[in-house]
Amino acid sequence: MDASQRWETEALRSGSHSRKASPRPSEAQQAPEAESHDPDANWVTLKEAEAATGIPLNTLRKWSRKSAIPSYLDSDGELPLRMVDLDAVIAHAHDLGRATAPVPDPEPATEPATETDAEVPAPPEGTLIVPIDAWDKMLNQLGNLHEAGQQLAEARERAAKAETEATFLRERLAELRAQTSDAVGVPLSRGTA
Repeated sequence: MDASQRWETEALRSGSHSRKASPRPSEAQQAPEAESHDPDANWVTLKEAEAATGIPLNTLRKWSRKSAIPSYLDSDGELPLRMVDLDAVIAHAHDLGRATAPVPDPEPATEPATETDAEVPAPPEGTLIVPIDAWDKMLNQLGNLHEAGQQLAEARERAAKAETEATFLRERLAELRAQTSDAVGVPLSRGTA
């Protein structure tokens, strides 16, 4: 049985918790409580009441402790279970203005299929199976090659611009030399500047 369905914990029974423990009733005192419950009531465990109404376990425990809903301890041989009247839980919730709705059952967790559990389809003809590390390394290298190609294209563009500028400056220098030689009247040789 799930521990959340238990009414008492080991600490409460042994009295080893920090708060002062109330004296535990003897078995003779517990028996009349179990016998005095209504056999026609819809008795369920706290966990079942939570699933049926959506009211948290702690709230149901508080209501039971305060005697707001009928409850009794039922033993399954190992530890006692707190049983509550489901109809009384629903009625008390409505009296307090709380909505009740069943908690949907969580879907059972399915284990992921492994290669041994299911057949792995064969890869298509001509397909090469590559380890993921090798694939990642190859993609990184392709990225580096792409970046290097872009840098080379930018360098070629800069070189073409520089060549155009150098040609322009040579032409401008020749024009300035011609203007200076015309102004002075003496032709300048190429070696003198």
